Amino acid sequence: MDKQELKKVLWDIDKEKIDTLPTRFVIERVLSYGGIFLIIKSMRAYGENTVKQVFETMKPTSIPARKYFYLKNFLLS
Repeated sequence: MDKQELKKVLWDIDKEKIDTLPTRFVIERVLSYGGIFLIIKSMRAYGENTVKQVFETMKPTSIPARKYFYLKNFLLS
């Protein structure tokens, strides 16, 4: 994925350090703060199963309720 796209959800981290972040952390940020387009790009980059596993272990309150409902019932079902 492009660092410029990731910078939208990793606003507090230097661009040079983005590549060193754990995959799980990046996916959690994308699921919590990213739009559907960025979530789909992360599914392509990291694999659908990996994104789904991270989503299932996250607290439901860490994602806005409407987005959580959509992810759970449609995109990651």
